[in-house]
Amino acid sequence: HCISSAASDVYKRQVYLMDRLSLPIQLLRQPVYQLSVGQQQRVAAARAFIGNPKIVIADEPSSALDWENQAQFLKLFLELGQSQNITLLLVSHDERLAPHFDQRINLPNGLRH
Repeated sequence: HCISSAASDVYKRQVYLMDRLSLPIQLLRQPVYQLSVGQQQRVAAARAFIGNPKIVIADEPSSALDWENQAQFLKLFLELGQSQNITLLLVSHDERLAPHFDQRINLPNGLRH
């Protein structure tokens, strides 16, 4: 009974996240090569949050999204981070995202090690 309850909770979370990202739940089970780049990014984001992580690290997670989908994605990303006390680390070239985060680190162009 515990396993089916846990599986049910995971499925409910999958449905919730995919709905919030305006994606059909079936995309979670499709091979990645069958998805557009924007769908790949949103499915990856949903997968990142399904297991209630302590930290989510995202590298350009919304770069292939139009502004409307990017805004929707960012809203969910920030809501989940705050409501579930998840540390969010986002890497982006998009300066419009910076005001949404408490801390920012700007790296100069051409930084080499």
